[in-house]
Amino acid sequence: MLEKEKTTLLTQNKQPIKQVSYQDMYAMKDTLEQLESWTEILMVVDKHFANRKLPLDKKKIAKDYYSISQIFGSFMDDFSTCIDRLETQLDQLMKKEKVKITQ
Repeated sequence: MLEKEKTTLLTQNKQPIKQVSYQDMYAMKDTLEQLESWTEILMVVDKHFANRKLPLDKKKIAKDYYSISQIFGSFMDDFSTCIDRLETQLDQLMKKEKVKITQ
């Protein structure tokens, strides 16, 4: 009986190609989109802190502090969750089997 030999598929740089499914790619894309969803609100926060008009309105600063701190707290929680998820997804991708072809 003839056994077919399996060889690992390599790139032009002689690196093995990993098996990555569309599900893996879409999971990472969803996580990145979740991070990108913060862009607009972070621009508002940046605009708030970039406004350096003198003299400073201490009442306005005190009034805005709570809302800005809540936004930042929500962002940090979501950012930490997304970073952890991305690290897990990347670890899983790195452990994937290499593509083998039968000759």
